[in-house]
Amino acid sequence: MLKNTLIAASVAMLGLAVSSQAGIIGNGPPNQSGGSDLNSFIEADNFSLASESIITQVEYWTLQVDGTDYAGTTDWGFYTDALGVPGTALAFGNVAAIGVPTGNTTLGLNEFAYTFGLGAGVDLAAGNYWLVLHNGPSTAMPPTNYYWAWSSDVGDSQSQFVGDTAWNGNLADLAFQLTTTSAPTTPEPASMTLVGCGLLAAWFVRRKMHAKA
Repeated sequence: MLKNTLIAASVAMLGLAVSSQAGIIGNGPPNQSGGSDLNSFIEADNFSLASESIITQVEYWTLQVDGTDYAGTTDWGFYTDALGVPGTALAFGNVAAIGVPTGNTTLGLNEFAYTFGLGAGVDLAAGNYWLVLHNGPSTAMPPTNYYWAWSSDVGDSQSQFVGDTAWNGNLADLAFQLTTTSAPTTPEPASMTLVGCGLLAAWFVRRKMHAKA
């Protein structure tokens, strides 16, 4: 019985060492005040990670006339922070996001919520980063109404005209949420030593009980 108890405790300690925890970060949903052009511009907003995390899903909100304003794919990227603007691309891609109307309207446009997954996820260390989005390939300018909705009228999001390299401030925050999990960790050497001691003690007790029998 003692042996089983010690082994169970050791396994539990190993499980704690590699566990992960899901969370949501970002600016949250729109405030129905306006949006930034995702057709002629590449739009970006920043976020921070307190610890190493794996981003598994992106959700963002838009303003558009109807579903046909979406180009069919979203160019996305996670960039480093370069003194208040997007710097180097760390991960990027082009994906077909799933859009659903929320029932809200702003300035005569309908609000949609778009989500897309990132497969195994994007692993980022603790720090400051930028989420960068565009309607369709980043080199195209679809002739539609498609705006990244604002979550606040005050902020530090950035815009870059398609084909340009300069970033310009929007003075607004953009509506988005990122689903994250904490990065798995390997057991510390001290934990492995404790597990080993526990297993050794269980073996010794078991051996002693057999000797008395």
